[in-house]
Amino acid sequence: MARAWYVSQIYPSPDVCVRQLNTTISWFLWKDDIFRVPLSTLYRSKEEGGWDLTNLPAKSHALLLYRMRQQVIKQGTITSAWMRTWGLNVKGANPPFRDVIPENLEYLRRFAMDSAYVDEQGPMEPKRAYKRRVYNTLYHLCRGETGIQDMRITKIWTTTDWNTVWKNIHGTPVSGGTKVVWYKVIHDILPTNVRLRKIRISPTDECNNCGMHDKIQHRLIECGEGPQIWQWTTQKLAFILRTSLHSCRQINTNYTKQ
Repeated sequence: MARAWYVSQIYPSPDVCVRQLNTTISWFLWKDDIFRVPLSTLYRSKEEGGWDLTNLPAKSHALLLYRMRQQVIKQGTITSAWMRTWGLNVKGANPPFRDVIPENLEYLRRFAMDSAYVDEQGPMEPKRAYKRRVYNTLYHLCRGETGIQDMRITKIWTTTDWNTVWKNIHGTPVSGGTKVVWYKVIHDILPTNVRLRKIRISPTDECNNCGMHDKIQHRLIECGEGPQIWQWTTQKLAFILRTSLHSCRQINTNYTKQ
């Protein structure tokens, strides 16, 4: 990725390269998993139910914009002269107008588009904070182009306080692997035999261990070491949520019925 970020500072990343990188990242994250959470969801902040995964188009645009603004400060370079000729040495008008720039200077056209939405670095603004602001602004622009859609689980469980759910997942002092498992459970992407049979991958919906109906609830709290693990988890949930064990068990009972 370091090489990709370096090139992005010089020239806008082609769409085909972004798609190839996204495919590689998706494979690295999920490998042979059948059910996955879309990258668009993982791009979200942890407070919004994502995983703070870096958005490739937004970061590549941010790297280019930051470098170009550093370039315009320099004197005696061809790039600096071009930018001053087309008024790119200051923040452009919004909405941007880039047609005055020749088509073969794609990096300047990209800079003109993005620069119109990002204010220059403030006199007291740290460099790190400025870079983060540039990325966040361009990320929300990229996000607006594709549209902001609700996650599948938020549409199903409309009464759930999802802000609290995400806060508890990422704020609980457990290993990263445990948080990933919780995340998969909440998004209902564990490959149970019930789900696999629906898409004709498994010939049966019965549990491989005990022969019962293989649903998520069965795997978590009914089969194998599930009861012991769930008892420990319930105690931790009661502590995190500052409630009683009975309330946590009641939540589990209601979820199982649904």
